[in-house]
Amino acid sequence: MRRHDQQTTQADLTAGAVLAPYLQEQAAEFLRSLRLHRENSAPTDAGSHGAEEAAAALRRSARRIGGTLHTFRAALDAAWAEQLRTELAWLSGTLAREHAYATRLNRLLEALHTLSGTSLPTARDGSGSGGTADKERAVLGVGAARAGALLERQLTLARTRAHSAALQALGSSRFHAVADAVALLASEVPLAGAAAAPAE
Repeated sequence: MRRHDQQTTQADLTAGAVLAPYLQEQAAEFLRSLRLHRENSAPTDAGSHGAEEAAAALRRSARRIGGTLHTFRAALDAAWAEQLRTELAWLSGTLAREHAYATRLNRLLEALHTLSGTSLPTARDGSGSGGTADKERAVLGVGAARAGALLERQLTLARTRAHSAALQALGSSRFHAVADAVALLASEVPLAGAAAAPAE
């Protein structure tokens, strides 16, 4: 009897009754992540662990909200959903650039570490032919180190610029409009008539 009642209750759920709480939950997570990002970010503090985690959570919430708005747009106010989805995609892309540069920088440093380990001169084997090979390896090691240092500086600069751009975006009027829309979403979801259909 209880199972039958549960099945009946689930069947009576509307699309809006399922969709609205999920969007509100993601909106609340977005706002929490935004607060943490502001607390852990500063123009001269690119790449702090707390800021990275908050930015990742902010991107994740933005993607989830945007994906839900796109997938279930028939159950939502169409114009509102498309506008917010576009703005969330802009925000997610802006925040993702810093993460992309940080990932490239980490891969570069790992590759340089591996390369430097294999490019060190080997011990002489007494055959008389090791001297030239050792010198070649040493030259290659120095060249790789110089190239790596240059790339590291470039990526670090690009990452710092991306961090500054993200902070500027988060302080822009465009972002404030997005944050306001998400804050409203956390309390009320603009549903369309189709949201009254069964959730199935």
